[in-house]
Amino acid sequence: MTEGMAKIRYNYLVRDVTRHGQVRWYVRRPGQNKVRLKLTPEDEGFTKEYKDALKTKSAKPGTIRVQPYSLGWLINQYFASAHFAGLAKATQVQQRSILGRVARENGDKDARTLTSAAVKAGRDKRAQTPGAANNFLKSVKALYVWGIEAGHVKQNPAIGVKRAKMGKSTWLPWTPEQREQFCRAHPIGTMPRLVYALAYEAAFRRSDIVTVGRQHIKDGFILKTQEKTDEPVWVPISPELQACIDAMPKTGLHLVTTAYGKPFSVKGIGGAMQRWLKQAGLEKAGLSLHGLRKAAGADMAEGGATQEEIAAALGHSGTKTASIYTKSADKKRLARQAQAKRQGTSATQSVPPESSHSGPVGQKRRKSQ
Repeated sequence: MTEGMAKIRYNYLVRDVTRHGQVRWYVRRPGQNKVRLKLTPEDEGFTKEYKDALKTKSAKPGTIRVQPYSLGWLINQYFASAHFAGLAKATQVQQRSILGRVARENGDKDARTLTSAAVKAGRDKRAQTPGAANNFLKSVKALYVWGIEAGHVKQNPAIGVKRAKMGKSTWLPWTPEQREQFCRAHPIGTMPRLVYALAYEAAFRRSDIVTVGRQHIKDGFILKTQEKTDEPVWVPISPELQACIDAMPKTGLHLVTTAYGKPFSVKGIGGAMQRWLKQAGLEKAGLSLHGLRKAAGADMAEGGATQEEIAAALGHSGTKTASIYTKSADKKRLARQAQAKRQGTSATQSVPPESSHSGPVGQKRRKSQ
């Protein structure tokens, strides 16, 4: 301890060491965002910077202090409710982010008189990203559904506000040729290939790929509670996926780990896939890890799976998303039949679906789940 630190007691002062060995100092007060200090306790002027940081007020999302029945107050009550605690973790994170911003920007507004026009304005403010606009609308609607049940408000201003029109999906499904190219670059026995198999064969989301472990495997199935929905999903283990699992070292419970043996983060696995795509010569194809899950759903529909079967295999609670895959497959089948009738031939003699196999050349097509 330095002479300066021995004379002065620095409350709320926190010392942090980065993974690169750099020492950083912060002031972290309860209910406030931490404030990083540029100087160290050994530097002249540190005490002044420290005292200035103590005066900085930057409340964390969900801790805004506001008047009863204001929008910020209602959001705080919602975050503290048993209903919110029972939501899936991913839903909690999303709603905290969206509603926390609403509280910071409009927390002083009266929650009881919020209009549909104001909700529409919030939706339109996010029009450049339709997904974000719809998540905003969904979060506000959920807030008021709870608020009405709790007796804090009498009407839901989000009711009747239309969802933003979604554009074409940016998650491109991988083609069979792209999958073959990736598999040639990353053979069975490598981590990229295992991640590929979990995303395509098991059709897992990123959040489930980084958390799935050996404890979830039983009797030829992976039984896991989904991170996004908090709902269970049963996934039959295909021969391809089983081979990928068996070929990896059995160290720890997590199936997918970094080169240091640690679990990936959700963002980290997405970045790793981009590196693996580059190694396979596919860096300019616009592909992503989620595109394998899209390809899996498309292949199921091409194989004749029903909406209910696809929804069960992908872990969806409804068939809305599954219907997108089946409608696309139906259009292709109808187009083949129309061309076959035009040419006076049987539809069964036409060209088969482009997704004719799931992995490397020679592997059989995925069967519907």
